[in-house]
Amino acid sequence: MNSKHEHIIKYFEELFNIKIRKPELYLEALTHSSFINENKKWDYSHNERLEYLGDAVLQLCVSDFIYEKFPTYVEGELTPLRANLVNSLMLSKIALALGLEKYLFVSKGEKINLEQFLNQLKESNDDLSKLKYYVLADSVEAIIGAIYLDQGFMVSKNVIVKIVETFMKDVLGKISQKDHKSLLQEKIQEKFKRAPSCKVIKAEGPAHKIHYIIGVYIHDIELGKGEGWSKKDAEESAAEIALKEEKWKTKK
Repeated sequence: MNSKHEHIIKYFEELFNIKIRKPELYLEALTHSSFINENKKWDYSHNERLEYLGDAVLQLCVSDFIYEKFPTYVEGELTPLRANLVNSLMLSKIALALGLEKYLFVSKGEKINLEQFLNQLKESNDDLSKLKYYVLADSVEAIIGAIYLDQGFMVSKNVIVKIVETFMKDVLGKISQKDHKSLLQEKIQEKFKRAPSCKVIKAEGPAHKIHYIIGVYIHDIELGKGEGWSKKDAEESAAEIALKEEKWKTKK
C-alpha cells in the first residue's frame, strides 16, 4: 500500500475503533465501478459485491436493534422506522457524517458529479433533508460489508448501532408523519374520486441493485417523476415532486 492508502486505513481504524486485518477490503469498498474503467491496472475490485453484502448486514443489524429497543412497536411501526434508517437519503447523510466523500475512488466524471452534489448541499437550507447521492449511499453499504468480512458480525452490529443512534431522534420525529405517497393519494382521491397510478418508466442496474425511475399519473397526465433504488423509494420521490408541482389542480 502507498502512503495515501495507509492514511485511509488508519482513518477507518480510528473512526470505527477497530484494528483492521484486511485493508484491501476497505479500499475495495471505496472503489466505484467508474474508477475501474479509467484505471485498468487498479489493484482492487469495484465495491458492488461488498455493497450487496453490506446491504444485507445493515438490514439485519438495524432490524435487530430496533426490535430490541422498541419492544412495544408492532410490525407496522417497525417497518417504516427501519426504512427511514436504511434508505438512500439516510445513507447519504451517514456517508457525509463519516467523511467518506474525501476517500472515494471514482472516475473524473463521477468526481465532478460528487463535487456538484457537495456544492448543492452547501447552498441548501435544509441540511440534506431532500438531497441524496447514490454513490455515497452505496459506499456506506460497501464499508459495512468490509467491516463484516474483516471483523465479524458483532463488531459490524456495534458500528452500525453507534452510527444509527446518532440519527434516531430525527427519524422518530418523522415516522409519525404521513408519507408523500399517502398524502398525494388523499388529495387526488378527494378531487377525482380515484387514486393516482404509478408506472415504471425505466429500470436498470444489476439484479441486487436496480435503479428505478417511476412516474405518478392521473388520467394519463404525469404529475411527477422520481427515482430510487427500490420501487417504493421511487414512488415516494415521484409523489413528493407531484405534491410540490400540484399539476392536478389545473386538471378536471
